[in-house]
Amino acid sequence: MKILLKGFVADGINEPVRRSILIENDRIIAVEKDIYGSCAADREYSFKSEIISPGFIDVHGHSDLSLAACPGAESKRRQGVTCEITGNCGLSPFPVNENNRAHLNSLYANYGIEVSWDDLRGYQQCISAKNPELRTFQLCGHNTLRSAVAGYEKKELSDAESDTLCRLLSETFEQGAVGISSGLLYSPGCFADQHEIIKLMQITAKYGKVYTTHLKSEGNDLLESLQSTLDAALQAGLKKVVISHLKTAGKANWHKLEAALDMIAHYRNAGVDVRFDRYPYTESQTMLSVILPPPFDTMPDRDITIAMQDEAIRKKLRQYLSKIDAEDWKRWRLTGTTHPEWKKFAGKKYTELPGSMIDAVIEQLTFDAATATIGAAGMSSENMLKIITSDLCMPGSDGNAVNPEFAKINPAHPRTFGAIAKFIRLKLDSGLSIGQAVAAATGKPAKFFNLPEIGTVEKNKKADITVFSPDDIDSKADFTAPDRFADGIKLTMLNGQIQFY
Repeated sequence: MKILLKGFVADGINEPVRRSILIENDRIIAVEKDIYGSCAADREYSFKSEIISPGFIDVHGHSDLSLAACPGAESKRRQGVTCEITGNCGLSPFPVNENNRAHLNSLYANYGIEVSWDDLRGYQQCISAKNPELRTFQLCGHNTLRSAVAGYEKKELSDAESDTLCRLLSETFEQGAVGISSGLLYSPGCFADQHEIIKLMQITAKYGKVYTTHLKSEGNDLLESLQSTLDAALQAGLKKVVISHLKTAGKANWHKLEAALDMIAHYRNAGVDVRFDRYPYTESQTMLSVILPPPFDTMPDRDITIAMQDEAIRKKLRQYLSKIDAEDWKRWRLTGTTHPEWKKFAGKKYTELPGSMIDAVIEQLTFDAATATIGAAGMSSENMLKIITSDLCMPGSDGNAVNPEFAKINPAHPRTFGAIAKFIRLKLDSGLSIGQAVAAATGKPAKFFNLPEIGTVEKNKKADITVFSPDDIDSKADFTAPDRFADGIKLTMLNGQIQFY
């Protein structure tokens, strides 16, 4: 089967020009000024004002297990995304053994997929068997890696454990991981010292891979956390670093953005290619347990639910929650829970919930902390735009691939269905050209993550294509309708297979 596409092509590098693209099976076989369809193709599609571009790349997603449950990947494809980098924030579904299998199965229970494999290769076989309509490349999550070696307890690794950690990472790279991610806010990654991080970075540098990180702090200690990461990278000889969802959380920290960008520029000049990703929203979403005091803030969510069965512990946490500032409760919203009484209020601010806000938190954590998530307002719109319009910024949804039916049962942050389309919209509205906006979501991330077969519209590349209207591309998804599909996407093509919208 040969397909011919005609129209304005933004190839992931240059500004749009009129071109004809001839596709055979899963490959682009020609990109020329004119190709006559009657003799060259079985099907021909012409576009007037729409832009033909490479499929968008979501560099920060969490579709690791959702893609097995929702292989149609509608939340991604309907916003032009044909490829995702998974395994972010320190969490990947590999490597797996008796130390972490039960915890991972608990964490991913919503998807109804048992974590029965041991390594990246086994995980990839499981996903491939589902025939997913999304191309994925995997990061090895440091939290999963460390838990496979030493469980989830707070401890310094022994020399033998450290050697095993490094061996497992090397094996994962040999199996095809494109990098390693850390989530230093979460257990057990939060227990790692600088020496441990540097050793992992050295292995990452040896393989020429990427290190991405959810910093230990994105607010009060943002600059200190950023410097710690970049110092480690410089010491390790690591060349490629991504700061995940770069932000200045909390109004008291908004002024720190310029210092953070200056620091990034300094380390780039020193030889570390530092980039960052960002979703176009000023409300975040993370685990509800992050609002808890020590020792709960470093406990796995599964262990928190076990602990919460004790009335004495619930009483202690009630006392703590009662002292939280009223302004914080106004910033927080319930974004996800499997609790049968509270799940119908997903998307509501905690101040809008019936009854006691404290009861809502306690009951959700007691029922299942692993599925309880919270949204928090506290980011600057001005800073968000400055980050997104930077040449160093790549699009990252921080969401997963789901379908609307799944999202209705498990409500999502609006970024799940709209982040990448909205990212392009903000790029264009800021005055950047179509070519620049497209390159930020295609050619640049493909080159950075070393994905040679995708990211540009060129001969011999994979036929992964998105056609969109530059006037209409946007997302109107919000917390009241988070599963609303993006606007302006006309079609996507993965491996030469077209879906029209």
